[in-house]
Order: sequence, then structure tokens, then C-alpha cells
Amino acid sequence: MAAKKGNLIAYNDLESKIINSGFCTFCGACEAACPVHAIKIEGYKVEHSDCSKHIDSCPICYEICPHSDELVSESLKFVSDSPTKREGLGYYRRILLAQAADPELRKLGHGGAIVTTLLTNAIDTGMIDSAIVSQAETNIPIKPKALVGVVPDDVFSAVGSKFFPSSVARAYGSAVYEYGKGDIAFVGVPCHVLALRKLEAWEHKITGNLKVIIGLFCFWTLSFGHLLDYLSKTYNINPDEIKRLDIVKELIVQTDKGTITVPLSEVKPHILTSCETCTDFTSELADISVGSAYPLKEWSTVIIRTKAGEDFFYSAVEAGVINTGVIELEPDAFAHVIETAVNKRKTALKELNEMKEAYVPVPVKPLQEISILSKFKVKDVMSKKLKTVSPDFTVSQLLDFMAKHHHTGYPVVDESGDFMGLVALEDVVKVEKEKRDEVLIRDIIQKNPVVIFPEELALDAFKKMRVHDAVRIAVVDNANPKKIIGMLTKTDLRHILSD
Repeated sequence: MAAKKGNLIAYNDLESKIINSGFCTFCGACEAACPVHAIKIEGYKVEHSDCSKHIDSCPICYEICPHSDELVSESLKFVSDSPTKREGLGYYRRILLAQAADPELRKLGHGGAIVTTLLTNAIDTGMIDSAIVSQAETNIPIKPKALVGVVPDDVFSAVGSKFFPSSVARAYGSAVYEYGKGDIAFVGVPCHVLALRKLEAWEHKITGNLKVIIGLFCFWTLSFGHLLDYLSKTYNINPDEIKRLDIVKELIVQTDKGTITVPLSEVKPHILTSCETCTDFTSELADISVGSAYPLKEWSTVIIRTKAGEDFFYSAVEAGVINTGVIELEPDAFAHVIETAVNKRKTALKELNEMKEAYVPVPVKPLQEISILSKFKVKDVMSKKLKTVSPDFTVSQLLDFMAKHHHTGYPVVDESGDFMGLVALEDVVKVEKEKRDEVLIRDIIQKNPVVIFPEELALDAFKKMRVHDAVRIAVVDNANPKKIIGMLTKTDLRHILSD
């Protein structure tokens, strides 16, 4: 790497805080954004030539890096006008199940083949003139290569999950500069999505060509060389023998010789450092987020976040190439998405705290929760428009109620108006499907819920939630604790922090 010259404050920060600290995921946003093309991503290395002779004190490479602490709040504005915000899922307009109408297409990809269907429909109808995706390398099928797709066949060649870094942001720059494309769909994992949103927040000239961002659910990305070396030494698997990787509860390695399962405890040492501290599972800043609908087969979970995403998705629905379903009617799938997202956030925050305690440099600063939450009282931030349910509802009736009102937890109130407890999606999924028409809410109710009074601080609610590992808390009247007057969720608290 070239010696530092001139006043390269931004690149010096990028190099010391991100690249040398192991946080770089080689997305190529810095290469796409550099006004003098001084940065290049070569394989899994960042090459830099002295740019000070062309432009002094340029801040862009560090500011638009998805792992720096710059422009994060500004990037939220692209999705924050959506009506709903939930912990782990972010802001959204609606969340649903979807699948490609073509069953053959579903067999080619993962889940419902939604991303492939959206992109091919958009290319066919002229909504986009190109799509940035990741294609498999010819010699090593599991190694991704960023691709500027201009015809449906390009998109078909990119089917499948990718677990290793891909320079898709660099490919976006190529689509603009080299291919001259003006209506581009971009597909990437959460850090890629953040890089594109930062470019938009920076008002970089190439973002005027961006049509839609499709974000993929991502728990983490793996270090390509390290993992393959481990599989070769421990399991005698050569990289060119691997045809496909899947992660459910274990790493499933498919080869021509058969299938091998690797415990996640053996995989975790090969996770990229930046992924260990990433709190975003569902690509919260995308226009449309797409991921697994486990345990359902041949379905995907789709989170529509923006008007652009809504128009893009429903053009495919209207064309008859996508089928949709109500996710609230499949509580196991809905609960899996929420649980996975919340677990990723918890794991990342724990890792961040451990790094800070060990004085390891962390590029993105966590929100200062205590000082912010101590400024608000519970009554200022609680939800006052309550939707309550009867203890005599069946579980099936509750699922219909959830599908209508789009919440995953409700207070249970008896005929006298007394608060009895809470019932939530996590209680419903414990009831066998064939018994949901018989089991009543009174049989599964959380009878000792966490409660708080309206005059207490939002910080007190936060502490109670943390102690009791609760995602929601009932606000009851000081004079009559049997009367519920509001609800407060972790999402409400995070909304304060985001604002």
C-alpha cells in the first residue's frame, strides 16, 4: 500500500480504523466514490495510490464506508417516513410472504426466488436497464463475483446464497461509469445497502442512476480464505469441490461426493470482524428486504420499506409473476424472522461492549442510550391507542386479529375492563397448529407481565425490559394497577434513540 502523502486525513482514517482493524468487507464503495480513482479493490485487498496531488483533504472514502460512524443518521431519512418500526426489522410499510409464481424458478434458487423474479420482471418491462448482483465464479461456485446484469440471463446466473464478500458497490460504479446505465437495481447485504445510502446522503453524482435497492437478510459474512483453509485441513474438502453452502442451525456443505455438516461453533472463528458487530439482519435501509421464511419451503419473507420499493414489488405482483401470502397467518415464520433479527442485534451489542472493554478500536459508535432515555417519561413515548383482546379468543382468532392490526403482542382485558396480562406471537407459536381453534387465550396468557407507571422514566422501562428480557411493557394507572392505559415496546424506545 502506498506511503501516506499530503493531507490524506480521510484515507488515513479509512486505513487505520477500517482496513487495518479488519472491518473492511471489500464492498468497493470507496472505489466507486473516489473522484480521482485512487482506490482499487483487488481480490480481498484494498490498493491505494497517492491522491493528494489531485485533491487535498477529500473526506468521501471514509464517510461513505459502511463501517464508519459518518452519515448513519442521514441515511435513515430514506426509510424513516414509513409508518411502522419494529426492533430488528426497522421501518417498513408492510411485511408479507411471497414466492415466484413459476415453480421451476423456485427450484433454482433459495426460498421463493423473489429477487430473481423481481429483477427479471423489471428488466423485461423496462423499469430498469441493469441490476447489480453477485454471480458465482466459474472455477469456485461458492465464491461470489459482482456482476452488472443487463439481461434476464445475467440475473438467472446469480441465483443462490452468497456467504463471502462481494464488491457490489464497485460494480454499481462500473454500471454508471463504464456501462452508462441510468436505471439500476442494486442487490446487497446490509453493509452494501448502507454504503449506497451513504452515497445518496452524500449526494454523490452516481446515485442519480439508482432505481431501487433490494437488501438481503444477512446474519454474517465469512472470511473466504480462512474458512476454505479450515474446511480443507479439517474435512479434506477442496474449494472447487464445493457446490453450495447453506446455514440453518449448522453449515451445510454440498459437494459432488455428498453433504457434510459443520457445527456453527467451528464456523464462527471465520466470521468477518465487521459482521460480529453488525446489528442489522434485515437490511433495514433497503427499499425492499428479502430473506428466508423458515420453516416454510419455497416462500420468502419480504419487507417493503419505501414507496419506490412498493411500486417495484407490486408491478411484479400485478404482472402475475409473484404470489403473496399473509405472514401473520404463519406465526412460526414470522417469529423466526423477529427472533433471528433480535438475536443478531443482541449478539452484536455484546461483542461491541466486549471490544470496548478490551480497548479494541470500534469504528461505529453505539448510541448513548442512558443519556437520551433519561430525558423522557413513559407517558411521553408509550402507545396510547390500545388494541386489546378477550381471554376467550381462540388462538386462531388472535392470529386473524394480528393479521388485521399488524402487532405481535396485545394486552388481555376481561369483560370488566381489568388487565389480565399479555399475549404475544411467541406464545402462539408454542400451540400446535391443529389445536389453535380450541386453545383459548386465557390458557396461554403471560399472567405476570412487566408493568410500569406513566410518570416513570423511559430509562426505567428500558432497565426493566433488560432485566426481565421483555420486548414490551404494560403501562398501568397509578391509582388502579388493574387498569392498563398504554403499552411501551423496545421499538418505541429505539424510535427515540433513532430520532
